[in-house]
Amino acid sequence: MISLDIQREDQQDQGVLLHCSGRLDATSTDHLTDYVERLVREGKYQVALDLSRIEYMSSAGIRALVVQHKNLQSLNGHFYIIRSSDNVAQVLAMVGMSDMFSPPDQKAAPAKEEIQDYITEEDGYVFRMQELDKQASTKVTCSGEPQRIADGDYRQEDTRIIASARGKFALGLGAIGESFPECSGRFGEYLLLNGMAAYLPADGSKKPDYMISHGKLVARLTEVYGLHFSGPFSYRVVFEPGQEARGLELSPLARLISRLTGYHAWAFVMIAESAGLIGTSLNLSPVGGRSLFSYPGVKDAVRFTTEPAHLRMQTVSAGIVSGAAEGDPGSAGAPGAEGVPGLPVFTGLPVFPGLKELPDLKMLPDLKMLPDLPVFPVIPERRAGIFYGP
Repeated sequence: MISLDIQREDQQDQGVLLHCSGRLDATSTDHLTDYVERLVREGKYQVALDLSRIEYMSSAGIRALVVQHKNLQSLNGHFYIIRSSDNVAQVLAMVGMSDMFSPPDQKAAPAKEEIQDYITEEDGYVFRMQELDKQASTKVTCSGEPQRIADGDYRQEDTRIIASARGKFALGLGAIGESFPECSGRFGEYLLLNGMAAYLPADGSKKPDYMISHGKLVARLTEVYGLHFSGPFSYRVVFEPGQEARGLELSPLARLISRLTGYHAWAFVMIAESAGLIGTSLNLSPVGGRSLFSYPGVKDAVRFTTEPAHLRMQTVSAGIVSGAAEGDPGSAGAPGAEGVPGLPVFTGLPVFPGLKELPDLKMLPDLKMLPDLPVFPVIPERRAGIFYGP
């Protein structure tokens, strides 16, 4: 029998208030966790708790609250307590966590940033852009010979070992591991992101794998080919949907970012909720001289999405955008709005479903907007996205 009762009260600000009664201990924390995770899947990221009728809270209960607080915080949401019983208040005070769960308007306000945001509205979305370092730039380097993938004849001398590091980003074809014999049967689309490596093995498993650098553990992979760039970023862009907004396609988004920044070519990292992804991925590793794209072998070598996939999943993506300068008028008043490229070219968009954690992006300011393009569906998020670009 569950010793915790939860009653939901929807708020006018799209938040949710949960009235909890009973005990918050090892036998009931799963009930609270499941309840909050269902709210997140509904797109609810402002969750308040009324714990005035909680009779007892154990260490397991504290841990459950901390986990949900961190989860909502990672989604730019809030998880806080508006009322507590004497037991809950005493326990939280003893462990020094009272401030962690205080309502957002009672927390210390961050210092005001000197640079004001530029705000505009396009296609039902509100865009807020902040200049981080106007002088920042990045150099994109290319390694390997991607044009040879159709022949499927890559050999050991075509590969190299690359290591993840802070401020380092890359995407291409490779596999986690440190030798050609170890990786030759698994080469697939990869993303290297600020100390994390992830890839989709082309071994038929259809399951992504990843490694996050920590301490002396450094995420490394064997690369066949790739595009590499590094931070710092010039701008942060946050874009959020209005009530009537529909999905925002990548090409219009890229053109808008170009108008806002004045850049004709740029690299980006982006966190956003997917409105459905369509694409292809390798199902066979391009070694051994197998022709991957000729019929009928292409049916086994390449996996296609027959309909939009990963709907309403939070994604991390990275890539390069460029295009020929054609007349697309700039937005009046926007910085650098003197005309931008026409249809952009997106270089690389592998999709990695099912990752359970996001890479540590603390070197990127606030995780509010990122420009780059391999994708990792993780947890549903209503917010449209954050975009950083050098």
